[in-house]
Amino acid sequence: MSKKLKVFAWFICFVFIFSTLITFPSLKSDFVKAASSNQPVKTLTFFYGDSNADPHPDLFSTPIGKEITKLTGVKLKIEYLAGQDEATKIGLMLASGDLPDLIHGHQEHGKLIEAGVLVPLDNYIQKYGKYCKQIYTDKDLKRLRQKDGKIYFLSPYRNEITPDLKPDGFWLPIDLLEKAKWPKVRYWEDYQQLIRDYVKKNPTIEGKPTIGFTFITESWRFFTLENPPSYLMGYQNDGDVIVDPKTYEAKVYSTMGGSKRYYKDLNKMWKEGLIDKEVFVQNYDTYLSKIAQGRVVGFYDQWWQFGYDAEASLKNAKKYNRMHISFPVVYKGVQRARYLMIQPIGARDGISITKKCKDPVTAFKFLDKLCSLEAQKLMYWGIKGVDYSVDKNGKMYLTDKQKKQREDPVYRKKQGLGYWWVFPHAYLKLQDGNYREPGFDPEYVYKNFSPAEKKVLDAYKAKYFMQPPFTDPPLETPYGFAWEINIPADKPQVTIAQQKMSEVRRKYLPQLVMAKTDADFDRIWKEFVQAFEKTNYKVYEQFKTEMIRWRVKNWN
Repeated sequence: MSKKLKVFAWFICFVFIFSTLITFPSLKSDFVKAASSNQPVKTLTFFYGDSNADPHPDLFSTPIGKEITKLTGVKLKIEYLAGQDEATKIGLMLASGDLPDLIHGHQEHGKLIEAGVLVPLDNYIQKYGKYCKQIYTDKDLKRLRQKDGKIYFLSPYRNEITPDLKPDGFWLPIDLLEKAKWPKVRYWEDYQQLIRDYVKKNPTIEGKPTIGFTFITESWRFFTLENPPSYLMGYQNDGDVIVDPKTYEAKVYSTMGGSKRYYKDLNKMWKEGLIDKEVFVQNYDTYLSKIAQGRVVGFYDQWWQFGYDAEASLKNAKKYNRMHISFPVVYKGVQRARYLMIQPIGARDGISITKKCKDPVTAFKFLDKLCSLEAQKLMYWGIKGVDYSVDKNGKMYLTDKQKKQREDPVYRKKQGLGYWWVFPHAYLKLQDGNYREPGFDPEYVYKNFSPAEKKVLDAYKAKYFMQPPFTDPPLETPYGFAWEINIPADKPQVTIAQQKMSEVRRKYLPQLVMAKTDADFDRIWKEFVQAFEKTNYKVYEQFKTEMIRWRVKNWN
């Protein structure tokens, strides 16, 4: 064949392929996907350092994980925190220099920033941030900047209130609420009395002793005993300080009158036999199992710590009336509860690229691609036609079969559904107007509530639990939360003060609750205050105040 005939033949082939792709767009899509699938897959290592994370044995081998790899060209080899606490693991990583390509340090992420082992993302966002700029506003990015003016991570924390959850608060079982004829649960005194009355009438539940009130004190979960006084006094959750909303001055509240009142009341409940006698020795699993048995009446906690396990168990067992509802309990005289606050984008942690990563461009492009509409749908809805459907108007929804699949933990693990929250994601709604997750759609949420939960909502004239009377309307905090402020390595005196305060609280708070007499309580309280005065807590207060005021000035 002559050279001219060869050129002509190739031209005819090209015209045929081009016209076919125009005539059949789906073939074009398949052709492009096939071409992209020929690209070599790059494997990056990722350490997920959140002790609350639900480990997946091999997320990127699931159907959803494989689709993410097709889309991004990247597969992650994920290591979860196991056998160590977050501080120990991150400390060992920094000491050895053995760091993965991508890392999420959770509460210890600040140490990674201080150690200088993370790659600043500013230039990458500017050059390659096609999709992340669609879901993170300029204001979001401004708030992600650390004190050195650089961005080191894309945060999963977004400024959103979602109707599928229940707010933090003091919890009571539906059975109690119904038998008490749907009382207004607002004040601490009334809350205690509801528990007393219920336990008196119901000393056992399904043959086991009724537990009037419990909490969990294992490890860092001690906050369920430490934090309630701040809420009862009308402040938001700022950890171990309360913050003046006008001056932004932070004060440690452990020895304040409002705290003494709370522990005095717990001591009274202890002496009445209302508090779980194992409360200071039980571990997390035991705590969850007691709630799941349906025999716990009251407790303070945050939904994420027990709702996905203990409450889900009650629901799956169809013990609907044993499920719990939270209320924004405060002391009488407090005008507004602050259990539910709108959090600005989290400035404490997210996923970072370490300086050990040999291909930071690929790593960032992977994170950026996860911000795309297609990736967001995969991560939070699943695979179209399998995990969700779309109506003629483009609205995403779940069929009854898909809804049942989604609620099945075995299916979720096999499919890779529900394991992506730590990665960058959109705020509440996706770029095309659909909700980021099915559970954000109020219509879907109401249908998904149990009959007993719907009965509660109807009785209190509400559509979901993230609204009154289950919580006061949320306010936006101009500084985030004080608990998420990391203490830098060059402030050892602040770290020492924090550690000493924690040690003193752990020593004395259990003693206060279990005091045998009022005289014993007063003696222990006096010792507690004296010990606390020696912790140098004012240095801690000054640091928190300085950082909060810095945030207010630079974020707003």
